[in-house]
Amino acid sequence: MVTLGARDVPGLRRFYRALGWAELPGGDDGRVGFLLAGVLLVLRPAAGTDGAAGGAMLTCTVTGPRQVDSACVAAVAAGATVLAEPADHPEGGRSACVADPEGNRWEIAWAPLARWRTEGGQAPPAAPAAPAPAEPHRAGAELLHDHGASDEVVAAQLVAAGGNGPGWAVETLLCAARTARREGRPEQAVDFLRRALAEPLPPARRGGVLTELGSLEVTLGPADRALGVRHLAESVRLEQSDVSVFKAANALGTALAARGQTSVALEVMEELAERFTGHPELAWAVQVAAALIASHDGHSWLETVDRLRRLAATTPARPAPAVRVLLAEFDSTSGRLSAAEAAAVAREVTVEPLDPFSRTYVLASAATLAQWADELALADRLVTEGLTGHRGPLVDPGYQSLLSVYAESLVMRGRYRELLEACHGWGVLVGPPARPAPSGVGNAHLVAQAVIALTETGRAAEARRLADSVVVDGSHGSWEWNEFLYARGMLSLAEGDPAGALDDLSECGRGQVARQVTSPVVTPWRSAAADCQLLLGRPAAAVALATEELAAARRWGTPRCVGRALRALGTATGGRAGLATVEQAVALLRTAGTDPELIAALAAHGRLLVAAGHLTAARGALREAARHAERIGAGRWCAVVAALLAAAGARRATASQTGAHALTGSERRICALAAQGHSNPEIAALLHLALRTVETHLTNSFRKLGVRRRTELAGRLAAEPAVPDR
Repeated sequence: MVTLGARDVPGLRRFYRALGWAELPGGDDGRVGFLLAGVLLVLRPAAGTDGAAGGAMLTCTVTGPRQVDSACVAAVAAGATVLAEPADHPEGGRSACVADPEGNRWEIAWAPLARWRTEGGQAPPAAPAAPAPAEPHRAGAELLHDHGASDEVVAAQLVAAGGNGPGWAVETLLCAARTARREGRPEQAVDFLRRALAEPLPPARRGGVLTELGSLEVTLGPADRALGVRHLAESVRLEQSDVSVFKAANALGTALAARGQTSVALEVMEELAERFTGHPELAWAVQVAAALIASHDGHSWLETVDRLRRLAATTPARPAPAVRVLLAEFDSTSGRLSAAEAAAVAREVTVEPLDPFSRTYVLASAATLAQWADELALADRLVTEGLTGHRGPLVDPGYQSLLSVYAESLVMRGRYRELLEACHGWGVLVGPPARPAPSGVGNAHLVAQAVIALTETGRAAEARRLADSVVVDGSHGSWEWNEFLYARGMLSLAEGDPAGALDDLSECGRGQVARQVTSPVVTPWRSAAADCQLLLGRPAAAVALATEELAAARRWGTPRCVGRALRALGTATGGRAGLATVEQAVALLRTAGTDPELIAALAAHGRLLVAAGHLTAARGALREAARHAERIGAGRWCAVVAALLAAAGARRATASQTGAHALTGSERRICALAAQGHSNPEIAALLHLALRTVETHLTNSFRKLGVRRRTELAGRLAAEPAVPDR
């Protein structure tokens, strides 16, 4: 029994109840007890408790190193303060330290040898702790269940007990797993799902658990990933409904392709197609899923597209929307369609009724076409519809495509900070302790977008570390790998290494040509390579690349693509002709609604004006570029433009860091909600952010706006409207 003297028993009682701990019957705000798997915690008023007031170091032990982190996250979510982040110890083990609302310190510890920490030092290691008997954990699970403890608390006892549990054990474990996954604890969700498999389950139910478990495991480390593939394969072999087998096989094929086993993945899908010969909707969905899986390998991709064309030509009925939109994707990248034609296909297929099997694929492909065509509002709507309506595994190729469209759309608009926040949640970047499940782990395209965002915000060192951490793992020939090569090339160019950048960009180009991708709408590698050639003293090669890209961009027809190619050609050409070409690019990009290309064109315009001796005009163009760069947080361009302004004879200006216009997009959204009366936890829930992130943004916003209270926000925002994100 541990007794704590509390200054505010009711408040502390609410804290421990928020953790889901089982309160014993008969308690009140004067004295209350909590049963914690063999330890009784008693709260009493501080007066008369023999010095048991706050300040003591208490320890709770957990069953493994993963549980240290998850227990710390749960405590912070309930209102605790982290005193020491989870960390491994040289002598073995892992621990963290948190404080409850009254400052009582709790160490959360796991160690192969029990070690007790005290304020004055560390005691000698005790003997190895004997395994806890299963029966007390089973009895504890039943007691906690009967007293209404949370599913996760009860499930933790079931995991410790092992073996078969009561009749309600399966539902409790599955509910706890879903909560853990939703709240960013995938490892704990995996523990609960593995424990659920120990219960007697009918084949169909077992298959569903295996699919859910395997889909999570393939997002974790190598050992878990291999086990996940085996679990997905076992799920496919079980007798389940057609829909369940389709989901399992889809997840298995995607996991295999991500490991470089595309041919094996396609064999799985071929076997599935034979099973669904009498089910047209599922058969078409299998074909489209196979095509997305085949995109991991250039040769397989071309073969699959050719097969879909033959099927579409020989089928009496009109091809399914999923097939039409996927073929439109291929025709867009190969220069067969214009942006207007592609956008028309996106609208056409999404107004038709969509079968539930291919719905995610159709929305992902249609959103891709809309984004390429600069129909960003349509792309946003389709992505939101697809993500909120998706019910399959997170490794589903359609779901991953939706994440990719969303990420690239943010980069197109220069909303870099927003993208980087999302990348923390997806597991692409190392995030804060509380984050959603790593739904984007293994998606090289998301990594590519994160590299670009880090580069453009002036964090090149972080971008390089992220780029260097990428393992090929069989992804050569995939569209994601080509996107990554482009991003890494842009990073090298920003680092002042045009030769290294040209190597990556040229390899990206070879990979795209092998996939018959000629349009610059996907990876404008020729424009970037032209910049490299110019820096390397080869203007003729630069002009040739930019001219080729301009011809392809005009076939596509969007201001963004054409303006970008004109900027590259004008820069490579130089002189009066180059200046006139860049002026065309600036005028066109002002209508495009995407800032990054406009900033680059304005900088090029300013550079050429300086070279021509038109310093006043140069300063005007460069100051416009600086305003755009500052507004979107493009730190790299801020530095580049500042140097160009100095060369143009401008006085050194201090960037404004106050006022509503200095708020980032995320800060503006959080301030708007706070001004409407929402609390910090409500804002975190509405925006799917960690509570600590909301608090940090509000602190920064209060400083920029010069306010001290939430009640001042509405008036301050109305008095000085921010420039909206485009």
